[in-house]
Amino acid sequence: MKCLCFIVLLAIVIAQSCVGVEAAPSDGFVSRNGVQFILNGKPFYANGFNAYWLAYEATDPATRFKITNVFQNATSLAEAKTVGIKLIIPLVNNWDDYGGKKQYVDWARSKGEMVSSNDDFYRNPVIKEFYKNHVKTMLNRVNTFTKVAYKDEPASMAWQLMNEPRCGVDRSGKTLMAWINEMALFVKSVDPNHLLSTGHEGFYGDSSPERKNSLNPVSANTVGADFIANHNIDAIDFASMHCGSDLWFQRLDQNSRLAFIKRWLEGHIEDAQNNLKKPVILAEFGLRSDTPRYTLANRDGVFTTTYDIIYDICAKRRLGRGSIVLGGY
Repeated sequence: MKCLCFIVLLAIVIAQSCVGVEAAPSDGFVSRNGVQFILNGKPFYANGFNAYWLAYEATDPATRFKITNVFQNATSLAEAKTVGIKLIIPLVNNWDDYGGKKQYVDWARSKGEMVSSNDDFYRNPVIKEFYKNHVKTMLNRVNTFTKVAYKDEPASMAWQLMNEPRCGVDRSGKTLMAWINEMALFVKSVDPNHLLSTGHEGFYGDSSPERKNSLNPVSANTVGADFIANHNIDAIDFASMHCGSDLWFQRLDQNSRLAFIKRWLEGHIEDAQNNLKKPVILAEFGLRSDTPRYTLANRDGVFTTTYDIIYDICAKRRLGRGSIVLGGY
């Protein structure tokens, strides 16, 4: 989805039991062991939802009460007194909404830098330094209420380098790959406590030609992303993917949409297990109400298909326990 926050997009992750596995207590940092997420020595299952608007609402005293309401509701749903709530926080947005990489480019231009594209975000030295300064400032900031630095706060599960990274000026993927390599190492140097991922949509690149040809939406071949290569980095702890069938194929009939979702999810989960050997997060999926031929029944079909696939994988243990986190919209 494009409507995501520049500074902190929040994915609320609620720990829960899955297929008969008892949920782990929420204190402590989430870590990784192979294809499993681990919390306090136990496999960590989770479910969640995107709440991109929370950070924006928090800046306005008139709407700040909504933040409390969201966490109170999430608490009651997941019995958070026992199982807790975790956050996944992207460090910047690819899209312009609430700012994003365009804002960094505008700042550089105002300082006399010769930039011609928003994708100069990935290669201009001044802009890269802006991003690193933002990361250092944010991760070292001490929370006013808890008196704990963000990098030391176990309530956060993970950081993402960017929401939906794309670099259309270099379809080879080399520019985006170099940026992910550099910034992943930098974030880990500031904060070795938290997990880190890319914020990827899941588009395949030249490292996986068969997947690229069989699974990618046509438009995805122009954005310079590579699901396998971009996650096959030691500093990246888990893979990230979205399933935006409503955005990528707006006019699909329902049966074709559900068939695509099945192929997309199973392909990525198989690659995470067998190729990357890392957990994978499905961070966005759903059916927007402005999709052609939208009905509540079709939306529910998307949710049911998605959850059935994940449940089946958990039940059959085809992927290590604690490997998948869901974030619906």
